[in-house]
Amino acid sequence: MTQQPSDFGGLFSARRIVVVGANGAGKTWFATRLADHVQLPLVHNDALALSRNWVRLPAAEVNAARAAVAAGDVWIIEGGPSVLAGAVLKRAQLIIWLDPPRILRVWRVLKRTLLYMGRERPEHPPGNREWPGLRQWRFLVKTWTSDAKMRGRIAAALDQLAADVLHLRTPVEVADLLARARDTPRQSTKRFE
Repeated sequence: MTQQPSDFGGLFSARRIVVVGANGAGKTWFATRLADHVQLPLVHNDALALSRNWVRLPAAEVNAARAAVAAGDVWIIEGGPSVLAGAVLKRAQLIIWLDPPRILRVWRVLKRTLLYMGRERPEHPPGNREWPGLRQWRFLVKTWTSDAKMRGRIAAALDQLAADVLHLRTPVEVADLLARARDTPRQSTKRFE
């Protein structure tokens, strides 16, 4: 059931949260702050799916790694539509879909590339440096051209879901939710074990 930010109250009791969105949606930024506020461990899907030099690991290996995360009692996992499958989707209690406008996402991808140029982003495994070139240009173009496809994949996966879904479409909605999380007393995950 999709809920609006104004009527959502279950965020702070959820123990297994998925933050999903297309490229440049702000998943890593948001999930890092949310994990800090609600005191849940954070797993980045890219850390499970990438090897070195932007090489994707075999699907079976990635699925097994995701299943191992999902088997835990408490977690936040962030990633693109591929994270909405298998054990993660079955065990999630809350899905937060970050869905800002396409132009904002493209700008964020470009900005991120420039910010981390020549360096590794903290959410990636070692050996994946940001560097402008053909790979990054293709990624930027894909961010623009695959907008409807990405939204469709996420919507289709969430359509069959029993967990709560919070669909955030604007930076203001994202900021408001994080402010509510920040202002709520932190809960130890020990009570969930």
